[in-house]
Amino acid sequence: MAQAFLERVSIKANKKKRKLFSAALIFFIVVGGGLFFVLKDSLDLSDPSDHKLAMLLLGLAALMLISCTIGFAGSLRVAKKGQNLILPYNDVTKEEAADIINTEEAEGKFLVDEYIYDFSDGKKPYGEKVILTPTYLLLDNGLGKIKAIPRSKIYWLCAQVGRKGSSSFVVRLLVFTQNGTFYVDGTDVPHVEEIAEKLYRHIPNVFNGYDPFMLSYKLEEMFENDRAGFMEFYKSEKNKHGQTVDK
Repeated sequence: MAQAFLERVSIKANKKKRKLFSAALIFFIVVGGGLFFVLKDSLDLSDPSDHKLAMLLLGLAALMLISCTIGFAGSLRVAKKGQNLILPYNDVTKEEAADIINTEEAEGKFLVDEYIYDFSDGKKPYGEKVILTPTYLLLDNGLGKIKAIPRSKIYWLCAQVGRKGSSSFVVRLLVFTQNGTFYVDGTDVPHVEEIAEKLYRHIPNVFNGYDPFMLSYKLEEMFENDRAGFMEFYKSEKNKHGQTVDK
């Protein structure tokens, strides 16, 4: 029997985790072995300070070994029944949400399925993904955890270019929802803007008459400090475009 979508995500992430833990362990062994050969003749274990240093290094080695062992063992477990889901809204259980998402994927109903980073032809994609289903907007962190935001809870989303104190080449897919804002960071502005446009085909852009670069920051501040003002503006714009206000 074929693995369900969320289980396949878990398996793929686990493979990546095992590689990371293995690489970290090998790196630590190489560095630790180098330190041992450098320090073995200069350490005097009868000297309290040298003894303390040796115990500290042994403690770090044991901690690293235990951490890698636990992490590696954890990566052998496949997340089932929605265990790898993060639900900002508790309107359903993880198992119920997983059934919906797995069924929609199996029926070929994924509407948007994009990596947040743009990749040239032939290069293996990796990292975070944005997936839209008939029921959820899924933000996959690339390490096995998926935030499932019900589409009915989304007010607006946009490609927010640049951030205060950050590079103008950093772009954020910003999502306004009933319980707060969520985002995924990218670096290719046109690509993230293209993702936003694809999402707008299924989630109407209520503020399509405004420049998203300026509006996103203003709305972010209003959403944080004046939620009533945000909702009034949101409902006004939604009514202007003939959309029923049901949020």
